[in-house]
Parts: sequence; C-alpha cells; structure tokens
Amino acid sequence: MLLKAASHGAAIDALDKGQADIAIVKNRVWDKVKDKYPNLSLVGEDNGENPDNTLIVSKSASPELVAKVTSALLSVKEDTSPEAQAVKNSLEIREYIVTTIKDFEHTLTLLKNAGVTKVFNFTY
Repeated sequence: MLLKAASHGAAIDALDKGQADIAIVKNRVWDKVKDKYPNLSLVGEDNGENPDNTLIVSKSASPELVAKVTSALLSVKEDTSPEAQAVKNSLEIREYIVTTIKDFEHTLTLLKNAGVTKVFNFTY
C-alpha cells in the first residue's frame, strides 16, 4: 500500500513510527534531521542536482523591481559583509543563480517517473 505524506518530514516521521517501511525524501531534508532518527538508515540516494529555494516572480511584476531584487540576490554570493552572511545563514543558501528550464530537467524527470503530471493533485 502506498501512503502519501504531506511533506518530506511527515514521510520520515511515518517511517520512524512504523507507519511506513520506506520513505523517499529530499537529501537536504534528510541531512538536516537524520540525527533525530537513530533507528533509520539511508540506503540509497539520487545525487542529481536540483535547484533549491527557487524564487519565482509574477509576470506582471515591475521589470525594474524584478531587476533590482535579482541583482541584490545574485550579489549575495560575493558579499562577505555580516548582513550578507546573515542572509545566507537564515536562508541556508550559498548563493542564488539565474535558472532556466534546463536547470530543472533532472527534477522534471524525477516527477515524470513518479507519475506526476500537470493535473496531479498534491493534496493528500
């Protein structure tokens, strides 16, 4: 039987409580919480790159505002100020990058293989 969890954390909790035998979760989620689950073990992983913490803007947003925000976010990588470091730490990022659909090919392939389509209902 397939049990759909509302989040990666919920999937790990279900596994830990014996409600599931297997959980498939993001590597970054597992890395953050694995010390809380000494009875669970990682047995396989997908090392493909997937953009994380993606920033998406409305097509109707002011192009000037979008350019300003984009410039500020992209400059965080090289900024060594305490403020920039605080941003990186609080968002748990190293940098922002400009992405294209090509950057998400790995993710889209994973979703397709999992049966997720444009009409997939993510409500569990």
